[in-house]
Amino acid sequence: MNCYNGENYLSESINSVLLQTYTNWELIFWDNKSEDKSAEIFKSYNDKRLKYHYASQHTVLYKARNEAIKKSSGEFIAFLDTDDWWD
Repeated sequence: MNCYNGENYLSESINSVLLQTYTNWELIFWDNKSEDKSAEIFKSYNDKRLKYHYASQHTVLYKARNEAIKKSSGEFIAFLDTDDWWD
């Protein structure tokens, strides 16, 4: 999940992942130098599957996603932005 100042819908987005019936996943949260409360919101969740990473510099979306992918350990990857949610 790439995030740059995504506090408005971030909780809904994270909750939509937590509510899935499939439980073997990890959520890589790539904080792309946010200046809002995104980090605080993400860190308020206590789930070991939620992984926080802070970018060393702000980058465009595709570069941020590529950096986040490098941090993943799963076999499959799905993209979810801070203003999206899963049914």
